[in-house]
Amino acid sequence: MQVKHRTLRIIRALLPATLVAILQVGNGVAQTTQPLQGVQGTSRSVIDETTYSSVLDIVFPRDEPSSGRTIWAIVLRFRPNSSSESQIVIKKGLSKVEIVEYTPTDGSIYAKLNEALERGGRRDAVELAKSIRVSRRDVNVLHVQVKRWHSTLFESLSGTATMLREALEKADSTGAESFVLHGSVYELWYVQGLKAMSFSLYDVDVTDTRSRAEFKLVQWMNTVRRDVEKLK
Repeated sequence: MQVKHRTLRIIRALLPATLVAILQVGNGVAQTTQPLQGVQGTSRSVIDETTYSSVLDIVFPRDEPSSGRTIWAIVLRFRPNSSSESQIVIKKGLSKVEIVEYTPTDGSIYAKLNEALERGGRRDAVELAKSIRVSRRDVNVLHVQVKRWHSTLFESLSGTATMLREALEKADSTGAESFVLHGSVYELWYVQGLKAMSFSLYDVDVTDTRSRAEFKLVQWMNTVRRDVEKLK
């Protein structure tokens, strides 16, 4: 179920327990593994988070072989509430930078998977992924731009860590937790040699041009996404 409304920030402590349970999110939308009752009393199957993520990992590869030794790699994945998913892979080699953008050719993958389940499809990620068509685009970017992305990434990580710590301290003292309704899931993977880290943050929707993302890392991801889109 996807709802195209403006972004709302909810204070968790003010919500009834039943509503909080409904608003647990995976793709920026309310989800449940149980059938949803529609207005006419009909039920619809909703793709579960585990299967959905597995399909995305299949159609949006994160470890595609590079043409040489990789010094570091960054993967950005965007899971909007009201538009299509996308992924950007940036790999820095000894003398070459490789950037690939992945986008579905038939609209929202989340919506396509739900349609497949409604037609009686099985919750099998491998089988479901066969019905998803994805466009792969190589992007040429100046090395100075890539260097700027890489250096500002760590600044955004530091700022995000500070915000998460402050939010935790507030939750501990007041019991209140705020979150965005109808937002997007932003995922990032970073690999440098044998060292690796990953993040998953929920913030304002990718398509929301009126609201600024709360987390510095999400702001950074959206900056990279917009820079890559300009190169089409």
